[in-house]
Amino acid sequence: MKRIIYIIFCTFLISCGQYNAELENALKLAGENRHELEKVLYHYSQNPSDSLKLRAATFLIENMPGHYTLEGSLIDAYREKIYSDTIASYFAKKSLDISLSYMDQFRHTANKKEDVQNIKADFLIRHIDRSFENLNSYSWLEDFPFELFLEYVLPYRFANEQLDLWIDSLHISPDGLQELAQKDNIKYSPTGATLNLRFSEPTVNLRPDFIQKLFHQNIYSDCHHISLRENFNSRALCSPSTIDFILHYANRNGYHYWNKIVSPEFKNSEVRGAFERKTAKVYRKTYSNHSSIKPGTTEYIPEFFKDPFHLDVSSEYLYTTDVSIHIPQKLENSPHYAYLCVFNNLTWNPIAIGEITSSTAKFRDMGKNLVYFPAYYRRKKLTPINYPFIFNSRGEIKHLVPDTNNLQKLVLTRKYPSNSNLYYYISALTKLSVEAANQPSFQNPDTLLRSLSSMGAYCEGKINTDKKYRYWRISHPHSLSFAELFFLDSRGELVRGQADSIFYAAFDGDPLTNINRYDKKNLVIDFNTPVSLSKIICLPRSDGNGIYPDNEYELFYHDLKGWKSLGRKIANGFEIEYDHVPQGALYWLHNHTTGIEERIFTVTDGIIRFW
Repeated sequence: MKRIIYIIFCTFLISCGQYNAELENALKLAGENRHELEKVLYHYSQNPSDSLKLRAATFLIENMPGHYTLEGSLIDAYREKIYSDTIASYFAKKSLDISLSYMDQFRHTANKKEDVQNIKADFLIRHIDRSFENLNSYSWLEDFPFELFLEYVLPYRFANEQLDLWIDSLHISPDGLQELAQKDNIKYSPTGATLNLRFSEPTVNLRPDFIQKLFHQNIYSDCHHISLRENFNSRALCSPSTIDFILHYANRNGYHYWNKIVSPEFKNSEVRGAFERKTAKVYRKTYSNHSSIKPGTTEYIPEFFKDPFHLDVSSEYLYTTDVSIHIPQKLENSPHYAYLCVFNNLTWNPIAIGEITSSTAKFRDMGKNLVYFPAYYRRKKLTPINYPFIFNSRGEIKHLVPDTNNLQKLVLTRKYPSNSNLYYYISALTKLSVEAANQPSFQNPDTLLRSLSSMGAYCEGKINTDKKYRYWRISHPHSLSFAELFFLDSRGELVRGQADSIFYAAFDGDPLTNINRYDKKNLVIDFNTPVSLSKIICLPRSDGNGIYPDNEYELFYHDLKGWKSLGRKIANGFEIEYDHVPQGALYWLHNHTTGIEERIFTVTDGIIRFW
């Protein structure tokens, strides 16, 4: 029987006296360190009972090329500062070391110390042995699939941090294990176990002022660094876990990372912390190599897509469909790869790579109900291969082709989609009332407006009287938030008055500063002399993405060569008009004066839809 087992694991490791191709490649790359790695393989090949450990060692070694520690004078100096803290716990300092390797200031100045050329046999053997002790000790890992164990429990590193035996430095609290043992409903669940366990060692965080001084920011306000810390916590508690992430949101600026507990039973379709934000792709960080780039490719490929440790897991979160895009003309230099891009941070960002075959670019597992821009790289510049397109919920492609023979007029009031909060604030403003008098006591005032009218992005009230008043009073029946007040005379010119300093934000010209009143204190404006007003305009508390006077805007539409300008205009009110706009295109309104939140949009039957 032992001989049969021995033949099985030898067949797995060696075929006709040779290692498998991936393992042999790793051993060749190890150079002078090859003997250290072969010591590990030899160690576990002596006893048939170690056959699973031999598979584990093989998995770690054959996927080791490309994993490394970042070293250099700058990053090492920061590590020295971190580890010299005498109060913070090992967990806190190790977490921060993991984060260092994702900060550009260190990545751009550090050198790579490759694991395959430096890792020692004793380190790897100790880590593997301890990992198997954990596998065989804890209820939530009982009957856990071995392939998942290899990927999500076994790996010895998290990013490009310094290597150490963290697996010996942190231990699960026996009290926590004893408590978990009484909870039959969760003790076999990796997710439930993680939430109910803690370390024996005290977890003392680094001081916030220390982190602020070190990095000039609180890095733990960023989801990426939070996920790195949570992932270290989960793995150190022997919970199968990884980091899933959205490289670029598809309907707003930014990105998102989160720690993912891997279950052998359930697919978690919830993107933690994403709310209404949409994505075209979800990727996962892995230890194993998933390279899909053809060897020897010389064309420019962004670093993200060359990283072999990213796995596309979009189909675990989204209802996806493959996409094929026709390429209507021959591309310069005959590239092998094309990209689908989403609009994020005021530019197109590639989020999916696909192979070009003949006159077609093919992409797998794409999220739906989004707008994509298909492109390739020509001398490191994204270049269109076709028009942008809507990939609708039915999986249909609708290219957004500008019709320059059929033009339309657009009246724009925003550069970014509205939301329920903005609707609430505008609705509240309609209940404002306006009174006027020529005595500060407001004896016998005239009521000029009992409500304001919603204009979509702001509220206004038209005053139908030629009578002049010095004092104007704005009343509200409940708590109220608003950003700006404007008073216009019969010629439409702005009239300025004085008000209590607590209402300063209503007259500072900044739509992002607000008046928040939770009492019923009225706003009184003294114009110093009686004035006749024709209109009052009130801007709601908002995101500052409306159209504002004196801001300079530029409208673009997208053709087969990229964005094409329809001209710059300085707004003189709270909307802006463009004539002679081609129908059927993708549009983008850019504010040159201020702001970074802007979304592309389409227009159908006069209705604007932001994407």
